Amino acid sequence: MKKFSAVILCVWLVVVLLIAPAYAARPPKVGTNAITVTVTIDGYPTDATPFSVTLSLDGTVIASQNITQGSPHTFSNLSAGTYQLTEALPTGYACISANPVNQIVEGKNNTYAVSFTNQKTATPEPDPETIHYVALGDSIATGSTSRGTTTSYVYSYYNYLKQKYPDSVVTLTNLSYNGDDATDLLNKLATNDTFKTEVGKANYITMTIGGNNILIAGENSFTSINNAVAEAGTQNFETDFPRVIDQIRDNLNDTAEIIIMTLYNPYNTIAISGYTSDPALHAEAELYISRINAKIRVEAAFDPDTRVVEIHDYFKTTYADQGKMGSVTYFYPISWLKFTRDPHPNQTGQNVIAAKHQ
Repeated sequence: MKKFSAVILCVWLVVVLLIAPAYAARPPKVGTNAITVTVTIDGYPTDATPFSVTLSLDGTVIASQNITQGSPHTFSNLSAGTYQLTEALPTGYACISANPVNQIVEGKNNTYAVSFTNQKTATPEPDPETIHYVALGDSIATGSTSRGTTTSYVYSYYNYLKQKYPDSVVTLTNLSYNGDDATDLLNKLATNDTFKTEVGKANYITMTIGGNNILIAGENSFTSINNAVAEAGTQNFETDFPRVIDQIRDNLNDTAEIIIMTLYNPYNTIAISGYTSDPALHAEAELYISRINAKIRVEAAFDPDTRVVEIHDYFKTTYADQGKMGSVTYFYPISWLKFTRDPHPNQTGQNVIAAKHQ
């Protein structure tokens, strides 16, 4: 009987040894609980930096997930037990809540909430500097002509500023209006809220003004000059232009760099076919244009932050004295079309003006 009992015991031990590894190898039962994890960044509600959160049970990693602010993640199918949730922090961040978090899971069909609150430890990059460019003036600055619209020097200068300040945000507000003279510009600077605001925040101001003060003096397709009209317009400019500068400097902006171009004379100084009387007209127009430019230069001389672009002198020596003003303006069509004369710069002229501004 003892021998039989020993045999039975041995058989039982063998069975236990055979089936025990199979039970030991079985994974834990899948549960029905869940843990929802949320991450936040204190003071930065739009920060979408991902944070890696790891879920462990009894020291064994169950799952990991990158979680961003505003997009919680739920770890599901969890059995009862004590879980550990650990947040891995990217460079420049610190967790200001508990890390890791121990979460006890009990029973079935329960959902638990865990939240990690973080803060930035690195100094945020400052916002890029903003450079405000405002253009003031007339149709030369808008690019309007009787032949269509050119790309005015204003936009070339804007692109130049963007290249000069590659790490800054450069803005452009073109407040130029076709037909404006010095009086119009003065009134807008004094009464128009948009002008006041934009000029007030400008870092750079370009100005093209004065042409319309005397443009209407050109009569009969610019084959004659009304001296009374030209004189009145010149006097108005001499009175109002200093007030334009004072309005900007005294009331709106005392630090911006102001860049003013001189007024060019559209007539050639030498006769060409079909336009033999133009040298005399050049001299007559110069009586008024020279006074306008003198006032521009005098006002600029009093202000170290005001500069003059000498378009007048450059156009005279390079083009007018060579009988070539037609290469930079619309002032010299074929002679039988001279009734279409337009003193505005063509695209070549605008490009030259832009280069001189730069």
